[in-house]
Amino acid sequence: MYDYDVAIVGGGPAGSSAGTLLKKYNPQLKVLILEKAKFPRL
Repeated sequence: MYDYDVAIVGGGPAGSSAGTLLKKYNPQLKVLILEKAKFPRL
């Protein structure tokens, strides 16, 4: 079973920024970012 403290749905600019800031200010957090689209987008 996976264990995360935060799950962010959407890996666009807002989601990736939120994940980055969460890790910056609390590096112990386990952050999961979920994105439906494949990257890089065309």
